[in-house]
Amino acid sequence: MRTFRPALIAILLAFPAIAHAHPETGFLPDAIAETEYRIVLEITPKDCATRNKLGIVLYRKNKLAEAAQQFGEVLRIAPRDFDAHDGLGLVRLKERNFQEAVNWARQAIAINGEDTLVYHTLGQALEQLGQLKEAEAAYRKGLEANSRNLAKNGNKGSETGKRDTLLGALASLQNKMKTKR
Repeated sequence: MRTFRPALIAILLAFPAIAHAHPETGFLPDAIAETEYRIVLEITPKDCATRNKLGIVLYRKNKLAEAAQQFGEVLRIAPRDFDAHDGLGLVRLKERNFQEAVNWARQAIAINGEDTLVYHTLGQALEQLGQLKEAEAAYRKGLEANSRNLAKNGNKGSETGKRDTLLGALASLQNKMKTKR
């Protein structure tokens, strides 16, 4: 044990990414993150942050019913949890249940209107419902929130990527609207 501990410390110092290989850092594959989150939830079942993270992992793995179940459990514990509302909007969008996606996205926006990407979810769902003007308005509101977030000097890299996502969606929608005329 005396030689193991210094060797482990040396390895962690030589490869710092290993020391931070938690699911939220992006260094772990979703399968491992899913297992880790489930273990944490066995110990602390009311941990909404971890349950939301598990929901997102399940969403990415296309386990949509399980993801919705996790987000639903969060809402049972914390009815105004933004991430759970946002997550259910994403799930319903992927399930092609567009009206429900709109409803969940609007509820999420009512809780936190400063999140940039929830407007993207709303816009995509509205587009699929054929409500193109409303979708355009959603993308524009997302860009307004993004500008406010950038002005606050938040995570500029993340916000810039979100802006690009919204700008791409808006440009695509505008092209679609031009061809429909």
